[in-house]
Amino acid sequence: MTPERWERVKTLYELARARPHRERSSFLERECKGDTDLQLEVESLLDQPAGTAEFLGFVGAPARTVRDAPASDAAPLLVGRRLGSFEVRSLLGRGGMGEVYLAHDHKLGRDVAIKVLPHALTSDPARVASLEREARVVAALNHPHIAAIHGLEESAGVRGLVLELVEGQTLAQKLSETAGAAAPGLRLKDALNIARQIADALEAAHDKGITHRDLKPGNIKVTPDGVVKLLDFGIAKVVSGDDASLAFTQSQTASAATRPGLIAGTVGYMSPEQARGKAVDKRTDIWAFGCVLFEMLSGRMAFDGATVTDTIAAILERDPDWSTLPPDTPRAVRRLIQRCLEKDPKQRLRDIADVRVEIEHIIQSPGEDLDADLAAHQSRTWRRRAQMAFGFGAAALAAAAGLAAVWWLRDDPAAADARVVRMTIDLPKDQEIGPEFNSKVALSADGTLLAFTPLPGPVYIRRLNGLENQPLEITAAPGFRGAPLFSPDGASIAFIEGNSSFSASRPFLKASIAGGAPTKLVEYDSFHRGDWGADGWIYWTSTYPGGIVRIRESGGAIETVTDLDPRSSERSHRFAHLLPGGRALLFTAAFEGISSYNDARIELWDMATRRRKTLIEGGTSAVYSPSGHIVYARGGKLFAAAFDLSRQEVTGPAFQVLDGVMMSGNTGAAHFSMSARGDLAYVPGASDGANRTLVWVDRSGKADPLPLPPASYLYPRIAPDGHAFAVEIEGPNHDFYFYDFARTVLSKVTTDGMSHDPVWSADGKEVAFRSWQAGGMTLWRMPADRSAPATRLDPSGTRQSPVSFSPDGRFLTFDQKDPRTRDDVMVLPLDGRQPALPVAQTRFGEGSGKFSPDGRFIAFSSTESGRPEIYVQAFPGPGLKLQVSNNGGTDPVWRRQGGELYYRNDDKMMAVTVTTSPAFRAEAPRLLWESPYSHGTGSSCGMPGVASASYDVSADGQRFLMVREDYPAGATQIVVVLNWAEEVKARERAARQTAGAR
Repeated sequence: MTPERWERVKTLYELARARPHRERSSFLERECKGDTDLQLEVESLLDQPAGTAEFLGFVGAPARTVRDAPASDAAPLLVGRRLGSFEVRSLLGRGGMGEVYLAHDHKLGRDVAIKVLPHALTSDPARVASLEREARVVAALNHPHIAAIHGLEESAGVRGLVLELVEGQTLAQKLSETAGAAAPGLRLKDALNIARQIADALEAAHDKGITHRDLKPGNIKVTPDGVVKLLDFGIAKVVSGDDASLAFTQSQTASAATRPGLIAGTVGYMSPEQARGKAVDKRTDIWAFGCVLFEMLSGRMAFDGATVTDTIAAILERDPDWSTLPPDTPRAVRRLIQRCLEKDPKQRLRDIADVRVEIEHIIQSPGEDLDADLAAHQSRTWRRRAQMAFGFGAAALAAAAGLAAVWWLRDDPAAADARVVRMTIDLPKDQEIGPEFNSKVALSADGTLLAFTPLPGPVYIRRLNGLENQPLEITAAPGFRGAPLFSPDGASIAFIEGNSSFSASRPFLKASIAGGAPTKLVEYDSFHRGDWGADGWIYWTSTYPGGIVRIRESGGAIETVTDLDPRSSERSHRFAHLLPGGRALLFTAAFEGISSYNDARIELWDMATRRRKTLIEGGTSAVYSPSGHIVYARGGKLFAAAFDLSRQEVTGPAFQVLDGVMMSGNTGAAHFSMSARGDLAYVPGASDGANRTLVWVDRSGKADPLPLPPASYLYPRIAPDGHAFAVEIEGPNHDFYFYDFARTVLSKVTTDGMSHDPVWSADGKEVAFRSWQAGGMTLWRMPADRSAPATRLDPSGTRQSPVSFSPDGRFLTFDQKDPRTRDDVMVLPLDGRQPALPVAQTRFGEGSGKFSPDGRFIAFSSTESGRPEIYVQAFPGPGLKLQVSNNGGTDPVWRRQGGELYYRNDDKMMAVTVTTSPAFRAEAPRLLWESPYSHGTGSSCGMPGVASASYDVSADGQRFLMVREDYPAGATQIVVVLNWAEEVKARERAARQTAGAR
């Protein structure tokens, strides 16, 4: 803005302010003669609270919040009013973009901030349309360090942005508290931690083509937990193509450099090209970042002046006063700030990702010497490790004793390192490991500790120079636990409790190996184990569908690392593994069109460039071996491929290195772990997935297979007319299918890869199912003839599974998870007029509620007696509740023609003769047959309720449609191979010789 234009703004401001409020707009429209930018600038000044326009004389005063303002100029005009579903409760502050209010969202039950836009914006359709476009783009920045925009709201002529309410102080407030100190500014550690989070947020924005343009301490908030949130992304500019050229509008007080803004930024933090009104790009944010980092360390602005003109002159012509930085500021930090504050954008750092990586390296650098010492220590202690072989069972002892004795007498420890030793570890009695969502074994980085999580036991720790499996004391009670992961120093272990699909409580925990109370890092939704970095970040997969995320080892906010690629219709990124140095990670990517994780891809994600590339087609659960290979699983085998760490490229063909490793083709989890020095632990076994068949079973137990190939079948449901059935096929993609008995055709119904558990309506015209497409397990329904798309049934619910339609089609029973009441039986009125109502909702587990053929009763399973039993309860009630099983029972199913109720007791199929009219009566249960058919509990999506029937019964009750599974036997041993990396090298040499002989 030229001095002449600024004088014009001042003059119009004074003239407009002297007029009645109702005349100001018409006066400015007349005087500005179509110059909408000029009118916007003046009207934005007029919208400021009284006393905040002193900057007109180039004196400058910061905008005041309602706490600072006198009562006369803090009148909260909107307090007590409603904007749509939002109740405005108090005024939080005022700024150049209008007033900010605290409001309560009654629809979603949360507090939000609402920024009410100035009149200049709400009265200009072009400006409003532009702001809406930008708000939509910025709303896509789903990032833990960016305050979210929830939407635009308009009511009774008031238009506002609905924003995430962020607690805590702004960085400007934190810095102001240090102003009078002998050493103003923040401690180096705190400043770098904040700077890293700022850079991470900007990186996410820049990746989507968004430049903030107003980065400053006042737009950076730090929560009480130390989490940084960038504010005012709602005024960011989407930079692409011709939009990269921006008109300059000045937005600044002078001395404080915080004049409340128009949309283009704040002078004290503007880049030289921005101050000149030239085109800007993401390097403008890098400049502002350098200003902020300088101010955090020195307690002073990098560029300041008595007037706006002086400040701009400093930006264009002078360097910051480097002497104000603390004397102990590391040289790397000084150099980083200098590179951010290069006045020529061509000489400035070009990518904020480079800034983030540099800060992380500075933060991590003190630990590098420790890593080197650890490596030397490992080399020195190999003789002690060789002696460990004597601590295992008699067979392993006999096999290893001779070798160990020879090694112990050798003078050269390096020679001992070339030897490979195998040993087996027996699991405790009555415990086993089966295919699951995550590996059940983990080795510490130095290979001295083994952790494993069998069912139904605790987390066990085995010191490889000891003889016993020691349970982690805090996990002594029986329960589901999994995904053990050691910290880099082996002093702590992380693990999960519960199961992604059927547990109401799902904590991700960290505990000390030495004992003591665990630390809850977060409550997870879905979970796949990743890796624990030396910098304190734990990488994992937190949801389905979803990419890799990370969380601090102390807890806090979850940060996104990788995003799913919509071009490949990706479903999941899982099993993150950090490469040495932590500059890149490996992960498994599942995508549309594959039926097994054996066909997934091994991808590499570069932390510095935030780019990825495919390393291996067809495999899962990849890790790096110090032999110089990528090791991964496929079909119950381990394969290796030579890998160049410096180039981050696979350099040779894959070859098999081990057969007989337990894994799941449906989840991609393989039960093996490698230490940083090259030891291996694995669970011997086979691979599950695609090994189930559908069979008819008569009342005597005779089985007759259907003419369908093996697949991962789940939850078969016979259509009411008996001509077809619906069935889910699970794996990397979960969809359900219809099978026509007469035509013997199996046709795919859903194609989203996230739909489960189909349930027919009583008339056969609709199918209800659960799906992850809205996040979490939610209820959906669609016409059975696929004449219309699926619609969601209960927008307020999550973790739900449909079970049974009422005969009149008015109600749907479903299972629902609740942290307080575990598994509940619910019923949803399908007219949409009433919310879901509980059928059985207690502190016990209840599930699988099925309507009787006449709709008067619901049968379900409950654990209220201490074990699952079948109960029948009147609907809609109140009325009868009767236990009909007498020795355990799950999976109730009514005969559709009436007269019988069936349920399962482990592998027994039970039948109960019942009548429902005029009153409910039940005879004693009787056994029909006994055979080990699938219960659905070994599936990758798990069991949705206490007892969900993975079978169905013909209308006349004469045949049962069952799922027969060739399920791998549970393992009762773990194999440990010391120095396995040497064996990988030997197998590579053998593979090359074989290839050469051909």
